[in-house]
Amino acid sequence: PMDEPVYQFMNKKRSEGKPYRVYMMASANKFLRIYYASVKAYLESLEHD
Repeated sequence: PMDEPVYQFMNKKRSEGKPYRVYMMASANKFLRIYYASVKAYLESLEHD
């Protein structure tokens, strides 16, 4: 998972000295945005078929 964007983002925030809750919540939000976008794109591709 070291090369995954969410993990890299989390490590960046951790190295900036952010508190645990702050970088975990920011990482969760980033993950959910990526997940939602991929699910939305998948569902749109199903509608066009």
